[in-house]
Amino acid sequence: MKKYLALCLQGEATIPERKLILEQKRNSLLAQQQQIQDAINYIDLKQGFYDDVLAGKTKYYSNLIRNDEH
Repeated sequence: MKKYLALCLQGEATIPERKLILEQKRNSLLAQQQQIQDAINYIDLKQGFYDDVLAGKTKYYSNLIRNDEH
């Protein structure tokens, strides 16, 4: 954003370059937003699974620990 500010100080002629910088920053933020949303969705899924286990609706299982019953 320092480059953006420097371009702002140079005046109107740098608007196309500033627009490009802003577009790139926006795309980066959208990608981060998607990663955050994916993480939230995973947490919501796990919370729902745990709620179902605690309510007796679903039998608990884990992909991380070995269960010799299978």
